[in-house]
Amino acid sequence: MWREASRKDGVTASTLPTTFDIDVEKGVKHASHASYSSCETLFLEKDQPLPQKKYSRSLRHARHTFLNVYRRLFSIVFVLNLIGLGVLYGRYRESSPPAFMADLANAASANIMVVLLVRQDYVVNALFRLTWIIPLTAPLRLRRILTKVYEYGGVHSGAAISSVTWFSIFTGYLTKAFIASGPLRSPAILTLTYLLLLLLLILCITAYPRFRFSSHNTFENLHRWGGWFSLALFWAELCLFANTQVGLESLGTILIKLPAFWFLLVSSLHAIYPWLRFHKLHVRPEKLSDHAIRLHFDEKVPLFVGLRISDAPLREWHSFACIPAREGQGGSVLISNAGDWTKKTIQNPRPYYWVKGVPVTGVLCMARIFKRVVVVTTGSGIGPVLAVVQDVRDTKCRVIWSTPDPLKTYGASICNAVQNVDPNAVIIDTRKERRPDLVTKAWDLYVREKAEAVFVISNPKLTRKVVYGLESRGVPCFGPIWDS
Repeated sequence: MWREASRKDGVTASTLPTTFDIDVEKGVKHASHASYSSCETLFLEKDQPLPQKKYSRSLRHARHTFLNVYRRLFSIVFVLNLIGLGVLYGRYRESSPPAFMADLANAASANIMVVLLVRQDYVVNALFRLTWIIPLTAPLRLRRILTKVYEYGGVHSGAAISSVTWFSIFTGYLTKAFIASGPLRSPAILTLTYLLLLLLLILCITAYPRFRFSSHNTFENLHRWGGWFSLALFWAELCLFANTQVGLESLGTILIKLPAFWFLLVSSLHAIYPWLRFHKLHVRPEKLSDHAIRLHFDEKVPLFVGLRISDAPLREWHSFACIPAREGQGGSVLISNAGDWTKKTIQNPRPYYWVKGVPVTGVLCMARIFKRVVVVTTGSGIGPVLAVVQDVRDTKCRVIWSTPDPLKTYGASICNAVQNVDPNAVIIDTRKERRPDLVTKAWDLYVREKAEAVFVISNPKLTRKVVYGLESRGVPCFGPIWDS
């Protein structure tokens, strides 16, 4: 099954069984065959050299890093909120504080609603499906812009910071009203306000990327429990605030007249809804190696989606792409050792896991609005690739997969599935070869195939490197960073 293949430049590389191809480092490629019994070695010319990056370094940094699409969306949301704040200041310059404070609370709760909605799976799915309407004949520039829909996280974070801004101003005016001994002099309201402001600040600070990477479990738990607790505090404070306005009208009548009431109601319903779909997902574990496992299930799921699964629903959830079963319904998820939870799952898989909400669409599904694409992935990132490219009928997909010992780690079924989606897939065994320059590899295949876009599914550091390396050379390149 294995043998050494000679190279024109004198270097040798261990080849994979001939059911799939490999291009290692400088162009060695093995032809596909129906069995493992024979192997033919083909030689390709070396990778095409990378062109120079476009524009000056400062302009590249501004466009692709400092003002990337995520940050542009964040800025748009935040600036719109600043404009709204200016309008309110102009309107209430000579008005009573309670009316101004009510609108501050309305604005804060509206932003909290946006924060929750934009992260709901069904909202994300709707955004992606809207972009699928665009035909392959549409201008490439338009399709390139729409593909950035996966950067919707910029709206989420922009609305989150805006809600804290609004609520901070509300807290300032409430403190001023409390000191002035007006109708809003309520120790209960003031206490709840400061508790809620402190909680919102903690949620925003711990969402900073550096903290999320270093303490992701802490981040998840803080945001899960902190989010629920902040909604409860907001409800309590809204009721107490409305109670100070009670006169000829009842508390209920005053509440339903406040926009904040409806914003919080929508937020609460959407926070509850995923848990209404909470259920067990029975799985059949297939241990591929000490580094990877595949969990098969019979539950029917749509194409191009992923599942969030958990063995401790109140503590942590993990997302994995669903690879549709080729026969029958159901599918599987591919899990590799990337942390404590995945290691535990590989060593001691359970017969079932918990799922909630609806399966969510991933960024790679946007390949369907291009005619030809190159997909670059590493390790278990091949899972999302297989979950999508084998069902994108009108798009030609070329695959570059860099991983240690692919056959031993992921098994013949995964390797053969890669060959099925791309008979000439470039599979690089990093145990036998040094880690490749994936920017150069992607550029080379992009040019040879006359592709329209490149997608990257890998760890955040490598994704940033490849996306920046190609975008700075004018290549439409897309890759999610964390959860974008």
